[in-house]
Amino acid sequence: MNNFETEYRNWLNKHIAQSSGERLRRLKERHGFGEKFLLVQALYPVIRSLDDLYPEYEFIDSDGNYYYMDYAYLRKPKPTSIESDSFGSHARDADRWSFSRGLDRQNEIVLAEWNILRFSIDKLKENPLACQKHIRKMLEVWYGEDSSEMMDLSLYQREIVRLATRSATPITVAMVSSCLGRNEKLAREQLHLLVEKGILVAASGEKRIQSYKLRK
Repeated sequence: MNNFETEYRNWLNKHIAQSSGERLRRLKERHGFGEKFLLVQALYPVIRSLDDLYPEYEFIDSDGNYYYMDYAYLRKPKPTSIESDSFGSHARDADRWSFSRGLDRQNEIVLAEWNILRFSIDKLKENPLACQKHIRKMLEVWYGEDSSEMMDLSLYQREIVRLATRSATPITVAMVSSCLGRNEKLAREQLHLLVEKGILVAASGEKRIQSYKLRK
């Protein structure tokens, strides 16, 4: 856990340095036990990286209202809001207005085409493996990782599909070569195999493909 603590502290400090206003206040004053507990018990054991996670992510709804997510997992094709809820803050202590606002908040996030995952602090404490199972299912169903189709691919091909899933733009031979740490000839061969398997399609280039994207 020492490696995690170092990575966590560096990651949190980076977001604090890049933030201002209400998000900065929340990162300093409100990002505490429940949020870190969600990382330790469910997210980090599965994802093994904090790179795509954004704490206290600021979300503005269609009416200009500001909401803050515990974590935004920002990856293509759709971002995911991931949150930990304590019974006290979301049930016992809720009045009618805050209860209604909480529902409005979730509806706005869904209507903005986000995925949502929510975990109770009790479940994180009592059954972390079940929570980790949901995170693995998220990666499989929403991000195409470790699905049965992926298991039939070679190690290089899986990494290329993950790169294409994460990338906001079509991927190129140079990007794949850098990702795999291998030469461009091998990268191009693996890309062509994924096209033949129907997993990737050409994003640009006619006679010679210049970039690739996932088949929808």
